[in-house]
Amino acid sequence: MDNNFIGLLMALIIVCLLATCAYLIRLNKQVVKDAELKKYSEDDLKDISKQFLVKQNDEIAKVKGEVQTQLQKEYEDKNQLIVEKLKLSAQQQLHEEERKIRQLELEAQARVTQKYTQIDEKEATLEKDKQYVLSQKEAIEIKKQELNQIKELLISKQKKIDDDIIAKMEQVASFSAQQAKQYILSKAKDEMGNDLIGLQSKMLADTEDTVNEKAREIVSLAIQRCSSEVANELTVTVVKISNEEEKGKLIGRGGRNIQWLEKTLGIELIIDDTPNIITVSGFSGIRRHIAKRTLEKLLSDGRVHPSAIEEMYEKAKSEIGSEIQMAGEEVVNELGIFDFPPKLVRILGRLKFRTSYGQNILKHSLEMAKLAGLLCDELTTAFPTKLEIDKMTCIKGALLHDIGKAVDEEQIPKGNHIELGEKICDMFDLDWKIKKCISSHHTTGGDYQSYEDATHGFCFEACIVDACDNISGSRPGARKEAAEAYYGRLEALERIANSVPGVLKSYIMRGSRELWVFFDPETTNLADTHLATREIVRQINNSIKSPFKIQVNAFLENRIVEYAG
Repeated sequence: MDNNFIGLLMALIIVCLLATCAYLIRLNKQVVKDAELKKYSEDDLKDISKQFLVKQNDEIAKVKGEVQTQLQKEYEDKNQLIVEKLKLSAQQQLHEEERKIRQLELEAQARVTQKYTQIDEKEATLEKDKQYVLSQKEAIEIKKQELNQIKELLISKQKKIDDDIIAKMEQVASFSAQQAKQYILSKAKDEMGNDLIGLQSKMLADTEDTVNEKAREIVSLAIQRCSSEVANELTVTVVKISNEEEKGKLIGRGGRNIQWLEKTLGIELIIDDTPNIITVSGFSGIRRHIAKRTLEKLLSDGRVHPSAIEEMYEKAKSEIGSEIQMAGEEVVNELGIFDFPPKLVRILGRLKFRTSYGQNILKHSLEMAKLAGLLCDELTTAFPTKLEIDKMTCIKGALLHDIGKAVDEEQIPKGNHIELGEKICDMFDLDWKIKKCISSHHTTGGDYQSYEDATHGFCFEACIVDACDNISGSRPGARKEAAEAYYGRLEALERIANSVPGVLKSYIMRGSRELWVFFDPETTNLADTHLATREIVRQINNSIKSPFKIQVNAFLENRIVEYAG
């Protein structure tokens, strides 16, 4: 119907336009005819044509406006009908949805009502069960009280009977119960002491064999994978010269140059009859190396006087400073540590010029860090579910365990390197586990409480660092000590061994790594020998500092082995 109406309207518009065109054509012909009759001029004809066209355009616009108005009205009526139709359809859909929602609400309400009914029934059942349980509980409590009363009565009767029996036994035997107890214990100790000591020794030996076998396996695997050089260093540095005349230059007129050198460099120069050698002596490795480089520069330049000494000293100090920074960076880069502050790396580099028992501490710390990482890998592989070890913390703790020795020579008086290391950890806000590794790496005698932190708990990383320190320092050739310290340790070991009652003789074997103690079998039994051996070990741990473990072997009828350090 709508399409027919539009088509009819378009046909009407076309008919109007055709009629208008026909009227214009006829009118034009009439004008031409009148122009021919009246013989109008060309300008007059143009004016007439313009007027005619304007008039015709006005009429066409009027007709067009009427047509557009009629079309707009028709469209508005049509749109109104469509809108009304859509409203009716939407209202019907809305009513249908409301009906469905009401139906769902009724169904849900019915289900909820059913659930409430079921819950009420269950609550009633539970209440009955609760009342039954409470009644049974009260009955049990009553029975329990009755049984406790019976028990107390039986205990009192049993105690009275025991007291009567003991009193009668003491009256018959003329011996008190305490005296009998002491007598039995002393007899058991005398008769079974050796058997108990033997059983204890066997159990300890079996346990130690198992533990040592596993420990040797883990440590040997770690050591095999870690190869490092062993180099001993002394507290003297040698400077080679080309001829003996250079000694005179360094001494100077009236000893002026050598006095200025020792004052500026803070070391002692030893110029003796040894050919082509000048010895630089001092406890600070950094000062000795600065002095050596200063002397080499002075001798190379040929000018030896106070101003030249000052100039070469500043150059050598700058070069050593750069070498210290480079040494620290090489170590942390080799271990894959990238979060150390530059100042801490520089302090670490100072360990290149520090020794302990002749062992270079920076090389010792690097070796320990590698061993710590390998031990972590081996332990994690051997005990994957029992240990939680941070490998990087072990590496950092091992590398920094002796960091206090980098600055202890600067302290007046000289400070403890462990306390200085803890202060450095606090200065750079390092992890508490690293600080614990520093503070407990000299633990002796199996004191595992030193690995315990009061705030955070046990630090297994500190155990590994301590073990790596012992491994690195006790390797053959890794360290050596002064003769005075060696002889002093020998005398102390002999004095401790001979001071223990029952000892006949004592011998020091294998360069003071073993102590053999022989006991008098006539005055000492096996149990007393064990106690005496442990007393020797305790005194050694308390009074002697040794870079390695000391094996104490006690001899009576059998050989008894303990370890100190």
